[in-house]
Amino acid sequence: MIAFPDPPTSVKRILLVEDSVLFGRVIESALRKAGYECVLCDSGPGALDLLSVEIPDLIISDYDMPGMNGFHFRQAVLMNPKINEIPFVFLTSFTDNSLVLEGLNMYALDFINKETPIPVIVSKLNNIIKSLENEHLRSVRELKIAADALNVKSIPTSAPELPGFKIHFWHKGYRGYPGGDFIDFVRVDNRYCFAFLGDIMGKKWKAWFFTFGFLSYIRAAIRFCVLDKDFDLDEIVQKINKLICLDESLQNILSSLSLILLDSETGEVHYTGAGDLPLIGFKTANQRIATVQSSGLLLGLLEEGLYDKQVLKMQPGDQLAIFTDGMIDIPDKNSKKSDYPFFVEKIRPYLGQSHSFDLIQKYVLSGIDDSNQLDDASIIFIEKQ
Repeated sequence: MIAFPDPPTSVKRILLVEDSVLFGRVIESALRKAGYECVLCDSGPGALDLLSVEIPDLIISDYDMPGMNGFHFRQAVLMNPKINEIPFVFLTSFTDNSLVLEGLNMYALDFINKETPIPVIVSKLNNIIKSLENEHLRSVRELKIAADALNVKSIPTSAPELPGFKIHFWHKGYRGYPGGDFIDFVRVDNRYCFAFLGDIMGKKWKAWFFTFGFLSYIRAAIRFCVLDKDFDLDEIVQKINKLICLDESLQNILSSLSLILLDSETGEVHYTGAGDLPLIGFKTANQRIATVQSSGLLLGLLEEGLYDKQVLKMQPGDQLAIFTDGMIDIPDKNSKKSDYPFFVEKIRPYLGQSHSFDLIQKYVLSGIDDSNQLDDASIIFIEKQ
């Protein structure tokens, strides 16, 4: 009996791109026996279609395939910013030195000969994945140490208390990385409290690095406007956007923003957005869900962001959900859905109930983990009491 090495601690998904049915099935079976999930595609175009909805932990590709060969497939992967960071390995019988060098110059981690014994192939792949896992853990640890040393946080430790409202929030970074999502609250007094949620365009540490520039401008703009007793959210966001557009260090860096102002005296929620997802509102009087959409452009896109403002009148029992796009990638029966209506349907059964947010956490948010998460996921959930 062939003995395979132990796989990494969590189950990893591997995409195998191989036009030979027999060899593909052999490798697929070996990887499954070794404890991996394996998805088999017989062509580069088919693999690209799959990668538009599924993100594996590793891509293994043959070189010699009809139509789109392995190098052309690799180039297509590198050209797509959503998938170009997926680790890539060539597994092929073409092992000419010039080909190997060309493949490695495409940032492939290895170029494995198909003639290598199957247990050795699996062992090589196992070592690659374990090395990547260790590198990931080191990166996360170093980023957290840096953030702690600088005393900077993009997610608060607790939600503020405001008479007449109950405020909840939840956040999960992509694979544990400090990412581009940010949440914050600015409590003015017993009457007013600002809440905002944003998402820097980009992945992992790059987005995280620019988060604090955006946060600084947003926090400062809100506090200056409070000092001037100016609570017009569209004007606040316009000022934030102009500052960002004038900051050379933030050029070509974009961010969404949902900004709300809670008024405990009137029960109103003032709202404006910049390239954000529509908010989900629940009215307890008729048990209906309605979406609230802004027209503003992403922060940093144009100096005139065309921001609007809306006033939502909330009655006791009404609820409001504000969230980033990482929330719409939700697992369902071992697959992923990446659409807004699907997320609405996932949380619909728990809206309007007592402890709604606890139920959403238990039955929806708890299902988001490293095996299915594609981006940072964040949500603010507000209940009118």
